[in-house]
Amino acid sequence: MLNSNLNIAILEYDIKWGDKNANLNIVIDAFNKIPHGTDVVILPEMFSTGFITDSYEKAAELAERNTQGTIAALNKIAASHHVAITGSFLASTASQLYNRAFFIEPNGDETFYDKHHLFRMGGEREIYNPGVTLPPTIRFRGWNIKIIVCYDLRFPVWCRNKYDKNESYDLLITIANWPKVRVHPWHTLLAARAIENECYVCGANRSGIDPNGIDYASSSVIYDYKGIECQTQEIKIPLGKIITHSLNRDALCQFKEKFPAWKDADNFTVSI
Repeated sequence: MLNSNLNIAILEYDIKWGDKNANLNIVIDAFNKIPHGTDVVILPEMFSTGFITDSYEKAAELAERNTQGTIAALNKIAASHHVAITGSFLASTASQLYNRAFFIEPNGDETFYDKHHLFRMGGEREIYNPGVTLPPTIRFRGWNIKIIVCYDLRFPVWCRNKYDKNESYDLLITIANWPKVRVHPWHTLLAARAIENECYVCGANRSGIDPNGIDYASSSVIYDYKGIECQTQEIKIPLGKIITHSLNRDALCQFKEKFPAWKDADNFTVSI
């Protein structure tokens, strides 16, 4: 199905540290307020546990495979509400841990991407393994969508829009736990990625303060293909809010025809 509009809902909330059941219940309850006709719901980074980097043992205890409870629950929600759900969770494969992004479609299709750039300043490199593949381009309801995770945002080559039929995208989704102290770079980098790639960019952040005392600004945002902040709508929920906006693909295509900077883009390859 080809949609000119793609209706987005970002679920921003105070993640309950290490409590998967509580966080899944927050998500389930929030779906009662997500507007009818929503196409994609975006959850924050490590949506079900928080950004666990203080203990390998603790992270390993919370980690799950793709076939276990967390992803199974999201599949049920996606199917019952006819939406795609994206975010990241604490994943395990054999003896390794990953910060794994997912894109769950209502028909049961699943796409996964393991965060490549691990935040060394926060100890992420000591706990998790980096992903070894580029973020995939996902085709959903006529839109091409690419997902990156938090620190990936600081590396423009990793996010670069390559204008061919397999990799070109209309929407870049950035899933994050981005602290308040660095909120200016957050907004600046999101806008830059939108401008240089001539695409919509959604930045989905958590809110609240974690047990390590890190304050996360309520800073989820959507930028258009000119790097201009979109006028979103907000719906209050008990532990946060839902941010909604409708993206228009016709407007994006018209802009890219009028200002085709993409035609002068350099060819390149990325070494992993």
